[in-house]
Amino acid sequence: MNKTTKGSLAAGAAAVLLLGGAGSLAYWTDNATVDGTSITSGYMKLTDPDCGDGWLLEGVAYTDQLLVPGDTLTKSCTFVLNAEGDNLLADFDVDAGDELTGDQALLDELVPDAAYTVNGGTVGTTDVAVANADVIGVDLEIDWPYGVEDNDSNVDGGGLTATLDQIVFTVTQSNSTGNN
Repeated sequence: MNKTTKGSLAAGAAAVLLLGGAGSLAYWTDNATVDGTSITSGYMKLTDPDCGDGWLLEGVAYTDQLLVPGDTLTKSCTFVLNAEGDNLLADFDVDAGDELTGDQALLDELVPDAAYTVNGGTVGTTDVAVANADVIGVDLEIDWPYGVEDNDSNVDGGGLTATLDQIVFTVTQSNSTGNN
């Protein structure tokens, strides 16, 4: 065996022994205690809605009028937000979901939507700053758009029906500050 090979083997064996093959690795460690704190949670709840006059068809009380494409049903509701907490942000959503039932040909053409206000000022749907006692307004809209040429709801005798049972308004606390 030549000198270079023998030297390499000796150096490798020495390294294994130094790194723990036959000995130990020493290091220092320490710790310190950090004082804790108490936390208390807040909350966010909606009061029951005040929806005033009920549904309107083009601004007139809706009773049993027959709707046609181009018509829009609207309903305005307000809620009071009961909340405690700092830095409250909220997302708003309205879901007709499974509560919009009836003839599928008509349901396929109806478009539910909503617009929102907080204390009378128009807001979007995400990351809306809210606080206790804010009045949240929801303007619901069920639109039957005009101009859909191939509508399946145009059947002889009419009479297709849709039922708006319960539409759910949801306010969800959000966090856009990145403190997740």
